[in-house]
Amino acid sequence: MNKTSKVTNVQANGTWESKQYNTTYYKFEVSFENGDVGEYSSKSPEQNKFVVGQETEYEYIGGKFPKVKPVNTFEQGSYTQKANSPGRELSIIRQSSLKCATDYVIANGGNITTILHNADILTNWVQTGTIPADEPVSHEMPF
Repeated sequence: MNKTSKVTNVQANGTWESKQYNTTYYKFEVSFENGDVGEYSSKSPEQNKFVVGQETEYEYIGGKFPKVKPVNTFEQGSYTQKANSPGRELSIIRQSSLKCATDYVIANGGNITTILHNADILTNWVQTGTIPADEPVSHEMPF
């Protein structure tokens, strides 16, 4: 359950080893103004997710040994929008096209203008499946 409260105390409380990830985790007991107390595990001995005096949103996992973990705000906001945006897909296509065009020019000669022109041709082809009319149609790259 997600909650919001001010952190009142953070106390280091030992370490534990993850056999699955072969990593040492540092345990912290975190207390909140609303009375919640839970254990937080961090990869860093100087954790910065829970800071005394700061109000924070956290996930509270109750039970015999309650756990707390910070809520990742990037999952709720702009990150999700960027991950699903049409501009993201175009950006990926352009990056891939630019890489292919650069590799081609390195092997066959040319300059930055040639790279960008070829990248535009590849991007257009990926998006529309059409080859520009002024480019020759062959089984080789059209540049």
